[in-house]
Amino acid sequence: MNTKMKMMTAILSAGMLFGGAGWQAVSVDAATTAVTQASVNADVTLKWNGKQLTQKGLISRGSTYIPITAVRDLLGLSLTYDAKKRAYTLSGGVNEITAHVYDASEIGLLVNGFYAGEPGAKIVKGRLYVPYSLLNEYLGVQGQWNASTKTLSMSTIAPNKLTIGSESMNKPHNKANIEVRYPVIRGMEHAEAQSAINAVLKKHAKTFIETAAEELSDIPQSHTGYPYEYTGDFVVHYNQDGLLSITSYEYTYAGGAHGMTYQTSRTFSLKDGKELKLGDVINLKGGNKQKLDSYILNQFEDSDGYLGGFTEVPEDAQFYLKKGTAVLYFQLYEYTAYAYGFPEFELPLKEWK
Repeated sequence: MNTKMKMMTAILSAGMLFGGAGWQAVSVDAATTAVTQASVNADVTLKWNGKQLTQKGLISRGSTYIPITAVRDLLGLSLTYDAKKRAYTLSGGVNEITAHVYDASEIGLLVNGFYAGEPGAKIVKGRLYVPYSLLNEYLGVQGQWNASTKTLSMSTIAPNKLTIGSESMNKPHNKANIEVRYPVIRGMEHAEAQSAINAVLKKHAKTFIETAAEELSDIPQSHTGYPYEYTGDFVVHYNQDGLLSITSYEYTYAGGAHGMTYQTSRTFSLKDGKELKLGDVINLKGGNKQKLDSYILNQFEDSDGYLGGFTEVPEDAQFYLKKGTAVLYFQLYEYTAYAYGFPEFELPLKEWK
């Protein structure tokens, strides 16, 4: 994915999801010394596969943080720093993690260029820390917490027996950059299921490219100094227990005050390549569908930014999986103001049997 898409997405995310703080010019040295010990509760002993690490984690505001250098070493990743962009990047896996220093106390985390949500990263005494929740959701790490000894014991999660790679698709155009990176699955036990999954993912990328070209044919050349953008990437949320859950993101800018990001999530059964609907992973039979509709409506009405209009969760609702949870979401502007981002609702699988 190109740099401009990452930076524009980061800037938009900072404005939307950091309470309007936006991207502010601040030196890395200032950010390094800004986090006070008053916000840090305690050191955390870290273990990996039963062996205690020399580096310590920390607890801050109820979240456990791990030194990013420990993450690099444990998972065999590459860690780089771009001083111009004020960005630290962990790469080498299917999900690339970037920590952008927007402000002295706000370090946003991106996964393959898209906002990963709260909590963000922290820099304490010159060391960068990332939340354990990021490792658990995007880097295949699981952990057990011992409250009495303040010890987090970590190990890798056994993934499905497959390999997730990527391919890129682009279309030269005189008005815009049109490019998308999409996942390619290899090494599955069931070859027909693998072919079916790859066909769906490639078709989605191809449709995005074709739609971008069609839209550009109807608009004039950009005269703002900012070229149009139609670019996309993906994030792997879940790759366990015979299930694979992936979200494709597409960013478009065709003039106006800001661009737009769209999400499309797909969850597949690896046994047969079937794409699952929300009703396949949680129980929506009987009165459960009405219960879900009421729950989502109440959540909307109790939160800021709701524009109205929600009546029910559609059969083809967008969702993705993470450990023990289905995450239902809606698009920007669908029911909430742009500044509030993508509204998400976590549905614990045990509670929605």
